[in-house]
Amino acid sequence: MRIVFCDDDTAVMDKLEKYLRAYFSENKLKQPEYEAFTSGEELLKSDKRIDIAFLDVEMPGLDGITVGAKLKARFPYVKIIILTSFLDYLDEAMRFHVFRYLSRPLEKSRLYRNMKEALYQISIDTKPVLIETANESVTRFADEVIMVEADKHKVKVFAVDKIRTPTRDSLSP
Repeated sequence: MRIVFCDDDTAVMDKLEKYLRAYFSENKLKQPEYEAFTSGEELLKSDKRIDIAFLDVEMPGLDGITVGAKLKARFPYVKIIILTSFLDYLDEAMRFHVFRYLSRPLEKSRLYRNMKEALYQISIDTKPVLIETANESVTRFADEVIMVEADKHKVKVFAVDKIRTPTRDSLSP
């Protein structure tokens, strides 16, 4: 797991990382990889996968809303949390489905609640589903499976790329 911070105020990022390290430690979870960026341009140059991004809205250069939209386009499962003193940008953030919009000063208990929800959502979004047919065995994420249809003894799995008919032996009760 990789968590990034993008804020022109390094003190805010240091405090946020301290809180998150404590959260993962208190919950006996493996510490994720953390990385801090002081500009949106710097963050967007990184090609590493991002699971959670904490973004400030008002920064020199690219603002957090623009950066968030670009990250969401590159990493559809990323959970973007806007952390700002400005509430005026909420509508813009909602356009790219921001996960949360947290106001400053940051409340530790609110951060913890939202981290718990973000981690839960990531686990659901990225849950792999194995589909085995007579000719192939493929894995799709849960959100790539549109529906499963059962008709008598035939099952069809409708995924975003194609319809598959799993073998009877691959279906577990």
